[in-house]
Parts: sequence; structure tokens; C-alpha cells
Amino acid sequence: MPDRPAAAGKAAEPKQAGGLNAISGFLRDFNTMREGAGLLERYAGVILLVVLIIVFSVVTSHFLTSANFLGIAQNQAIQAVLSIGLLFPLASGVFDVSVSGSMTLAVVFVTEMFQGTSGAMPIWGAVLLTLVVMVLAGLVNGLLVVRVGIDPFVATIGTGSVLQGIAEAMGNGQTIISHIPQGFVKFGIAKWFGLPVNVLIVLGLAVTVWYVLAQTPLGRAIYATGAAREAARLAGIRTSRVVISAYVLSAVGAGIAGILFAAGEGAGPPDTGTAFLLPAYATVFLGATIIRPGRFNIWGLIIAILIIAVGINGLELLGTPFWVQDLFEGAALIAAVALTRLRANATR
Repeated sequence: MPDRPAAAGKAAEPKQAGGLNAISGFLRDFNTMREGAGLLERYAGVILLVVLIIVFSVVTSHFLTSANFLGIAQNQAIQAVLSIGLLFPLASGVFDVSVSGSMTLAVVFVTEMFQGTSGAMPIWGAVLLTLVVMVLAGLVNGLLVVRVGIDPFVATIGTGSVLQGIAEAMGNGQTIISHIPQGFVKFGIAKWFGLPVNVLIVLGLAVTVWYVLAQTPLGRAIYATGAAREAARLAGIRTSRVVISAYVLSAVGAGIAGILFAAGEGAGPPDTGTAFLLPAYATVFLGATIIRPGRFNIWGLIIAILIIAVGINGLELLGTPFWVQDLFEGAALIAAVALTRLRANATR
């Protein structure tokens, strides 16, 4: 009789071990499923881009050509530069609606430097002065938000309107076309290594911005400020400087976009930037759902630009109406913001 409990205990051990193994196996499977779902979430945008390319390649013979792909890249290069600059304030938790006004002023200012001096202004001088003006515009935005305490959205709407007005006053409401150097125009349409120079500039900016945001103290400070500004300040981060720096970088990005636009067009129209504002926000917010979901990131942004560009290009090749571009970009912005909001609610 005394031996029975021991025997029963020995018989129970395999059952307990089997139960633990089953639980362990379930947890492993569950973690694998979660990792798979995470990978799908991160690279869903890449998959969508590949699907779009395959579909349009099948339905139209004009899509899968080197000339078409170069055209897509060339057409989106200026939009990409503007969006890359916009990445900084959004990552630091503030809006910058003034980028359209900054870009317009850059277009008019750089061409007016040539016209106002009857072509005597060297190209490098006009470009440098334009970028200095953009730095000043970014500083004004940052000081209004940080020092004066105006809401970022309201402040940048105001400064954007002011910059637009200055641009219209400089050009007297007319497109500037005289005394623009041929070297400036040739640069805007040049190709290096078989690629448009604008595309190479975008690639260079993308790598630089990736390094700044991912590998430098400034990048970590920007993300920390955007995640929780007060907590970042208490942790020793000078959040005011971070926000001001983000606005300056955003304005400089808009300035580069404006200079490239003026060079490509060989003219300085006074109403350029407005058409670029909505697509810039659409691409940046859509990019925040790709590669690193929930965080504004450069490679997600590049994929987002390609998704929108390929989608619009494919639809245009199929003969869709002219208003499809606005519809597509607006829908992309709504979808991106909705996905970001849903993900934020799911992680609470």
C-alpha cells in the first residue's frame, strides 16, 4: 500500500511534462504568428508596390519600360525632396503647413536673383542666398511655435501665407523668365550616369536623412521629442532646439525643392508650392505605415512615393480622367492617417 502514491506520482510526471510541452509549443507557434504578422505589417507597402507593378505591366504594354520608369522617377523627384524635408517636423511632433509657401518663395527668389541682376548673379550665389532665406523662414516658424507658443498648425498656416505673399510681391504676380542662366537650366534637366540629376539628389538626401534620424543624437532626440516632448525635456533633451531645428530642416528641404523646380522649368511661377502640399503630407503619412509602422521614416516615405506615383501613372496609361490624381492622393492620405490611428489604438 505505501508504494502506490509513489507509483501514481511517477505516472503523473509524464502527463505534466506533456502538458508543459504542449503549452510551450503553443507559445512558440503564437510568437511565430505574431512575428509573421509584424513582418506583414512592416512590408505590406512593399508588397502593394510589387502588386501594382505586376498588374499594370499586364494590363498595359506601355508601363514596363525604362522610359516610363525614368519618367516616374523624374516627375516625383521634387515631390520627394519636399516630403523628405517635411519628415523632420512631423517626426518631432509638430506640423509644418508652410512648406508650400517656402517652396514658392524659393522658386521666385532664386529666379529673381538672376532677373534682378540682369544675369550678373552667379548660380552658386543665388542658390546660397535662397537657402539662407529658407533657414530664416524655418527659424521664424520654430520661434513662433516654441517661444511665442502658437499652435504649430496655426503658426505655419500664417507664415505660409506670408511667404506666398512675399513671393507674389517679388514677381509682381508674374512668372519670372528673363536672364535665367543656361547653366542653371541645363543642371535642372541634366542626367548623370543615365539618371536624372534630381533623382540622384533624392537618393543622396534619402541616405543622409536616414543616417541623421537613425544614427545620430539629433535623430534620436527628434523621435523622443515627437513621442513625448515633456518626457524628453525631463530626460535632458533640449526639445525647443529640436523643434526649431526640425522647422529649419523642413524649410531647407522646401528650398531645395523650389530651386530644382525653377531649374527644371527655367522659370519662376508665383503659385508653385500649393499643388505639392497635399501630396507631401499623403506620402509622409503613408510612409509612416511602412517599414517602421507608427514612426515617420525615410524608407517608408520612399516606398510611399513610389506607390502613389506608380498608381497614378498606371491609371493615366489606362486613360483615366485628369481628376484621378487628386482622388488617389486624397484617398492615400485618408487611408494612411486612418491606419496610423487604428494602430495607435491597438497598441494602447
